[in-house]
Amino acid sequence: MSRSPQTISTRLAHLVKSWPTDTVRPASVSVQTYLQSRMPKSESETPQISQSSINALTSLLNNQYSKQYPLPQILRRPASNPSHYDDVVREFEEAPNRNWLGRIQKRLGGMLRFK
Repeated sequence: MSRSPQTISTRLAHLVKSWPTDTVRPASVSVQTYLQSRMPKSESETPQISQSSINALTSLLNNQYSKQYPLPQILRRPASNPSHYDDVVREFEEAPNRNWLGRIQKRLGGMLRFK
């Protein structure tokens, strides 16, 4: 089943617009930059990405796999450190907005651990 270049371009444009930005990853290697480089330059040109790749990206965007294969809570919150994954997510959210003093403080805090 082949789709027209216009339909593929429309789906590709939707992916570029809807894909969440990664504040930690540089813009030059972001998913949006990659997808924009695969978009056709003119109406008559075909997109430089396969239909199966667009389908895979769409299913990732819709969280299809996490809905189909949910992680059990025992994996999400291991007994040895139940808040580990929440801490990792919080660190990724805080890191881009941290100033130089905050970065130094975090680095020193990682080197010196008092319990």
